[in-house]
Amino acid sequence: MDEFLQMLRQAPGMLSAEPAEAPADYEGRVRLYAICYQSDDCRVMGYAACPADPDAPLPCLIYNRGGNREFGYLRPEAVCRFAVRGYVVLGSQYRGNCGGTGQEEFGGADVNDVIRLIDMGLALPCCQKGGVYMVGHSRGGMMTCLACARDDRIRAAVLGAGMTDCFMMYETREQSMKDVFHELVGGGPDTHAEAFAARSGTCQAHRIHTPMLICQGTDDWRVVPEMSQKMYEKLQEAGCECRLVIYPGADHSLKGTTFTDDATAWLAAHPLPQAPAPADSR
Repeated sequence: MDEFLQMLRQAPGMLSAEPAEAPADYEGRVRLYAICYQSDDCRVMGYAACPADPDAPLPCLIYNRGGNREFGYLRPEAVCRFAVRGYVVLGSQYRGNCGGTGQEEFGGADVNDVIRLIDMGLALPCCQKGGVYMVGHSRGGMMTCLACARDDRIRAAVLGAGMTDCFMMYETREQSMKDVFHELVGGGPDTHAEAFAARSGTCQAHRIHTPMLICQGTDDWRVVPEMSQKMYEKLQEAGCECRLVIYPGADHSLKGTTFTDDATAWLAAHPLPQAPAPADSR
């Protein structure tokens, strides 16, 4: 049994951790593990990854997937992409998905599943103790904003085509996306305005102190560029350190852009402090 696997299995709340096959592009460069952990009263599935030859201690990065339920589920490539660059990466499928228990709430109690990964990452002996980093794509941008609004242990964050305004998302998307809100949030903005605001980074910006990089493609129809612009402006108004990067011609996937390079450069520019991170979230 490798040492990192032993550490994973001893992390608080970890129910199981098993080696998994890394994607071909990362074979021999990254160690990948399928994990199951406890969050509230739910069993939550996910992945953990680290460099093949880790030079501990390493910074911990929490990766937040996009989509909802089984659509857009967390793929190994997403965590390996950052692990190969020198991070211990933890990612969640969120409760109720991919064999997990409980009910996904699309930015409700399932944000606890993200916060729980911070607890686990900081408890790993191979991880630096001054805090964690966080990266979220699409719906994962919502989870990242909400986690940052609650937890000061996130020292720097990156949004990739991040969903940050539920009202705008509902207004600009097709009926199938509106149905997601009705099914997972309980209704639309006319009847559930408070729930929409609670899930919108633009409405929570005043509570966010985490330096945040916002990356957006101009040809993204799933998360319109105006949403990222609005989030950037709200963070600026709140006095939060932030930067907006626009990729001309890029779609929602951000493929073909320098997103990963830009993300890791942003994190590197915000080194984790040497002092221990606060024990509790806000």
